[in-house]
Amino acid sequence: MTFTDLYHVGVVVADLDAAAAEFEQLLGMRWARPRQQTLRIRTEGGTITPRFRYTYSQGTTGQPLIELIEATEGTPWWPGAGVTSALHHIGFWADPLAGTAARLSAAGAPVETAVLDRSGSPKVFTYHQLVHGPRVELVDPAQQEAMYAWINKEGG
Repeated sequence: MTFTDLYHVGVVVADLDAAAAEFEQLLGMRWARPRQQTLRIRTEGGTITPRFRYTYSQGTTGQPLIELIEATEGTPWWPGAGVTSALHHIGFWADPLAGTAARLSAAGAPVETAVLDRSGSPKVFTYHQLVHGPRVELVDPAQQEAMYAWINKEGG
């Protein structure tokens, strides 16, 4: 994994629709239709199954994107009471996901959060908190084709 694998910056916002509208009005950005999922994730506090609502700016492979995530109390996507937005993570494609996550963990940036498969192993993405910076999100490149198809679909 290198800096060239960077593909997005994730920002947690209090109101996803209002934030996307503001970016669109002020900066001319276009957004994918927001998605909502329930994810089984492992956090430092244990395994939880929160609601996750998000969208991405529209763009092409190789162009850095912005991900907006709606703040949800009690999840990794909670910046704190009264906070309207916060840089949450910098996202990188990581192949292989498990091996790259293990390498970061061994280097001092342990897995903070991970989406789990049925066996309890990380899949899709992991978050790692750096000592001197924001979280790093590692994302399985197997997600890339479907993700770009969704975010660039006409009409959001």
